[in-house]
Amino acid sequence: MEKWRFVAVDVDGTLLDDHDHYDIKRLNNDVQQLAARGIHFIIASGNSLDALRAIFAASPVVDTFVAENGGRIIANGDEQFSQVHEQSIIKRLLIWKDHLKPQPDLLSLSGANQTFIANRFRDVPVPYYPHHAYFKTLADVGEPIFNLNLNWFKQRPPLLWILQQAAQLSHDFPQVHATYSGAYGIDVLPAGVNKAVSLAKLVAQLGGRMDELVAFGDTANDLEMIQAAGRGYAMKNATPDLLAVADRVTTHDNNHDGLLRAIEGLFNLSASK
Repeated sequence: MEKWRFVAVDVDGTLLDDHDHYDIKRLNNDVQQLAARGIHFIIASGNSLDALRAIFAASPVVDTFVAENGGRIIANGDEQFSQVHEQSIIKRLLIWKDHLKPQPDLLSLSGANQTFIANRFRDVPVPYYPHHAYFKTLADVGEPIFNLNLNWFKQRPPLLWILQQAAQLSHDFPQVHATYSGAYGIDVLPAGVNKAVSLAKLVAQLGGRMDELVAFGDTANDLEMIQAAGRGYAMKNATPDLLAVADRVTTHDNNHDGLLRAIEGLFNLSASK
């Protein structure tokens, strides 16, 4: 029997290339071969469930998601777990962010069914949010909130500065866990929420152990997952903090099918023609 029974992969910067594309046929072929061996393929992403369903619309074989950096678990189309922010914390965070310098280029709240974007950013294109609305006050948001995202994609400040803001947020608000999520953004999650915690819940539900999990990621919001897995892979293009803790590094980056090549090599899968 193979040691690995679970494969968990990040999406942005890991499966997707820098133009937000992936080889659909190749992924579907790989996931089907894994399933035939009884190996569960899991998407573990900071993206909302809404966004993930849009990304994988052409890959119905992908049906298990740890979304919102661990805030939601979906298996076989059914929600297994969710954890949302208290509204009072969101109110305080929205006040706190007014003191940031520079101010973010985008602020969004990830709801149960759609993303809510602060009204001042109405003119910012958001093709990565399939369903979204705009809000002036929290009274306009009628859904539970899983994640508050701050993004500086236009100004592109140094990574160290973003990491410092995330650390300060977690220090000032013990009720949250703030993490760099790639692409100049910070995800602000309820305290205790991360990919590793939710993967442990899911793997246990499926009758397995975390030492039977192999995981792939590229940045800070993958740290806990990579460290908790039986084997953690950093993408060749990963940030230094993840490269420092990973067990292995992929030979190729996200722009050259590094994830799928690594999975095919590890499990001796036949690549699609």
